[in-house]
Amino acid sequence: MSEEILRVSNLTSGYGKVTVLQQVSLSVNKEEVVAVIGPNGAGKSTLLKTISGLVRPISGEIYFKGKRIDQLSPHLIAKEGIAHVPEGGRLFPNMSVWENLLMGAYANRETLKSGVLEKIYQIFPVLKERRNQFARTLSGGEKQMLAIGRGLTMEPSFLMLDEPSLGLAPKLVEAIYEELEKLRGLGLTILLVEQNTTYALDLADRAYVLENGRVVLEGAGKELQENEHIKKHYLGL
Repeated sequence: MSEEILRVSNLTSGYGKVTVLQQVSLSVNKEEVVAVIGPNGAGKSTLLKTISGLVRPISGEIYFKGKRIDQLSPHLIAKEGIAHVPEGGRLFPNMSVWENLLMGAYANRETLKSGVLEKIYQIFPVLKERRNQFARTLSGGEKQMLAIGRGLTMEPSFLMLDEPSLGLAPKLVEAIYEELEKLRGLGLTILLVEQNTTYALDLADRAYVLENGRVVLEGAGKELQENEHIKKHYLGL
């Protein structure tokens, strides 16, 4: 039986008096890629923000490697080994590629002594070529690779990606997903939030469908591709 890395139980979360997530439960096992798909406003980004401590849950529990984390501060959650790559990347535009990567190690400077930057350059060779360029000068695909690379700088055991294909041309989306496939090959556990349903379900071992703040479907990625609801509302078939 696979080792459970993340468990979210009956999570209700939101902003102030606005409830976004309602009684959401999901799990992610070691070395598994799990996707969360759904329409805009379904609560996908709020889910990741709540797991990483940026949003406090109203009720429910979140466990990471058996330890309850839903009351920890964001920097302590990061230290547990969770990296969150937010929607749009949130890079520092007037800092170099190299400086942006260094910022990813804020929670654990010791990783810089392990040669982690060279490992990231092996995964994303273009970042080595561009290491002295300002982040603002990169293409959309390169910016997304830098955002993911920055998340990897802390050598996480669990990577959360929020809309990695957002705003990218189809060819760049394909390139990003080829890189994500490499990360899967390295044994990284990934929770992926994505509106590009086709790519997400192709990559994912399992997936959850979030609509109006609730999980309405779950199953293997390939199974959900054949689901009539998914075909009609997400794949346009």
